[in-house]
Amino acid sequence: MKIKQKNKIKSSFFIRKASSFIAVLYIVSCLYLTMLAGCNMDVANDGINKNVDSLSKTRNTKELHVGYFLFEPTIIENAKTGKLTGVFVDLIEEIAKSLNAKVVYHKVDLAHFVAGLQSQQYDISIGATFATPQRATAVAFTSPIFYCGYTGVIQKESPLEIYKWQDIDKEDLTVAVKQGSAIDDFVRENFTKAKILRLTGGDLTLPLAAVSSMQADIGLMNQLTVFTYLREHSELIEILESKPIAPTYFSWAVRQNDTKWLQFLNTCIEYYLNTGEMYYWESKYGIPLMHIEKKLVFPKQSFPEYWKLRNNGGK
Repeated sequence: MKIKQKNKIKSSFFIRKASSFIAVLYIVSCLYLTMLAGCNMDVANDGINKNVDSLSKTRNTKELHVGYFLFEPTIIENAKTGKLTGVFVDLIEEIAKSLNAKVVYHKVDLAHFVAGLQSQQYDISIGATFATPQRATAVAFTSPIFYCGYTGVIQKESPLEIYKWQDIDKEDLTVAVKQGSAIDDFVRENFTKAKILRLTGGDLTLPLAAVSSMQADIGLMNQLTVFTYLREHSELIEILESKPIAPTYFSWAVRQNDTKWLQFLNTCIEYYLNTGEMYYWESKYGIPLMHIEKKLVFPKQSFPEYWKLRNNGGK
């Protein structure tokens, strides 16, 4: 009887010891897993490190991966060669040169530029993008590179006198806009009298072409698209050029937590604006852009004259 009691006591003792050991092992395992998760908290389930320092990465790899979508004159693609030119291309190439890096371009569209950044397909999107509160929830935007509003076109022989947007909202006028665009939103909210022709499709010039074909009296579009369209359409003239509708700014986008990279890019943008390089690149393409003072800035000299000036060591 006593032997049975002793064996029972021993068994209870070992069970308690084993239970304590298991409990301690469980606690240690939990602590280890917690520490491991903490060390890797910035690595997503798909293995993407959310804390990539793109500035250091570019310096180390000597490659600057850039996402872009076409928007003349900021980014232009030669249909035959595929070569990229434009104000933003000149700017990013100069930035890459300062880092002793080669630019690797990745073509995307406006609808997917955020996904490309977040998946680290590239480290900056240089497509001309309006910085909006909705987009800012997913990416970080650089300082404004230039401002852009909406102007319009009418037939050169038109008797219309238009000095402000209210002059467009008349019952006897047909106004063409691109469906879903910012100017379409503005028209929906503010126009009550004019007939609105909403056009669908990827071509930004559709509202302007509607005036060329006399489907509409007035076509509204961002002023850069208007400016480039008028180069080949002498039958039209621009309206609202001195008072663009709803001006806002274009900028580039990076990942939200890429702070050093964002600070570096902002410094570069400010530098090239202050030194006049941006105005020089713009003059190459003969375009007016609105800068921080929100005034249209036309090159004071043509590109060939400015080029000669630079070659002589001046600015």
